Amino acid sequence: MTAAEERPRVSVCMAAYNGSRFIAAQVASILPQLAARDELIIVDDDSQDETPTIIKDVLDARVRLIRNERNFGIARSFEKALALASGRVIFLSDQDDLWIEGKVKKVLGAFERFPDVDLVTTDAVLIDENGAQLEESYYKTRGKFRPGVLSNLVRCKYLGSTMAFRSCLLSKAMPFPSGNAVLHDIWIGVINAMSRGRAFHVDEPLVKYRRHAATATGGKLGVMRQLDIRFQLVKAVANYWMRTP
Repeated sequence: MTAAEERPRVSVCMAAYNGSRFIAAQVASILPQLAARDELIIVDDDSQDETPTIIKDVLDARVRLIRNERNFGIARSFEKALALASGRVIFLSDQDDLWIEGKVKKVLGAFERFPDVDLVTTDAVLIDENGAQLEESYYKTRGKFRPGVLSNLVRCKYLGSTMAFRSCLLSKAMPFPSGNAVLHDIWIGVINAMSRGRAFHVDEPLVKYRRHAATATGGKLGVMRQLDIRFQLVKAVANYWMRTP
């Protein structure tokens, strides 16, 4: 068996909405890191700009574009992409970041070294809309990565664009909680912890995480909005716990 055959198939899942300014660069940073049998699944959430056209112009059979007939929100769009994923290892991707060279290889290496790990996270460099560095480490500004449930109820440490996980985690995490208050990344991370899955953190920036005014999840939230998100997450976790044998 060749090294390429031994390497698990990768699915990259992305939700896109009005991302025409940055999405071409992000796709260009992802595709060179993928093998011929990998896939990049992009769910366009009824964009009103040129996002779908830009994706269609990428002449690569590994890219799959699915368009929502109306705007469903980021969590529902990621859920649709994940439902279509066929890879053994799934990477989450934002539309406006940039993957640093070697990201896929290093994350897959972590899964290979630690067969009992179901979820891998990495650090990220923070950049602005023009690509200038804002911070050298996301977790230096956010606090040390912690995989547990309670610690993430206080302050979420799961950043979707830095996450990858084994496909077996999907059967536990899906369907997502109703509505869009509980985002996909913290939900997947918390469910992995609740199901006693092991997480491993690669303490190296492998993503350039872009902060800008139009970002879907990076804006500063008001106190009431933060409290509502935590309440919805606690409720979803309680519902999950009660229905789990």
